[in-house]
Amino acid sequence: SSVKGKNPFKDIRVRKAFYQAIDIETIKTRVMRGLATPSPLMIAPELFPHTGFTRAKFDATEAKKLLTDAGYPDGFTVGMDCPNDRYVNDGQICQAVVGMLARIGVKVNLLAQTRSKYFTKILRKSDFKPGETSFYMLGWSPAATYDVHNVFEALLQTPNATSKKGQFNVSGYSNKAVDELADKMEAETDVAKRNGMILEATKLYTQDYAYIPLHQQAVVWAARKNVSLHQPADNRFPLRFVTLK
Repeated sequence: SSVKGKNPFKDIRVRKAFYQAIDIETIKTRVMRGLATPSPLMIAPELFPHTGFTRAKFDATEAKKLLTDAGYPDGFTVGMDCPNDRYVNDGQICQAVVGMLARIGVKVNLLAQTRSKYFTKILRKSDFKPGETSFYMLGWSPAATYDVHNVFEALLQTPNATSKKGQFNVSGYSNKAVDELADKMEAETDVAKRNGMILEATKLYTQDYAYIPLHQQAVVWAARKNVSLHQPADNRFPLRFVTLK
């Protein structure tokens, strides 16, 4: 970024300002044409209910004040990485975010490129050294387990080359209490106790504004009248669920 000598994103006021500067409803209606569900969390409500959690309210005026309080009354410049062929309208979403952040004085230099170049740039290497990015967009589905713990292990736990946890935690977010709760929920078999751990850990990362959740993209598909199929919510397309009449 244009800020030298320190990382502005380590200030929670900056993270919250970015969150509140993004108008998710406009992204839903204008960019996604209604085919998206804004989300306050990093997980779908089918896997963990969003009860009690809401998105930080869009408020550009408050976002600007937060930046000023953090010592950036004129904003600053930062780079942003984005794929343009991986998620639904990914490039357009990032372009919209660039415009929204400009309203609070943040100039975003957007680099949108094909998924192969994008992921090579931002993701951690085999030795767990971080990729090269300051601000980025990433989509996630816990398709391997269909369990909320997958999101904590992959995206929220402190990156660890030995345990391989936090492999996709691109920003390097680290919260010891979240790490401990994620390890406990991984082994807990009592559903009520485990849900309590998930709830506590979720409160921690949302209060930290560790990420800016956007939305769940809709799965859109079509078929001829003589085709019968079942489209799973994870956007995969198993041919075993397709029959021809």
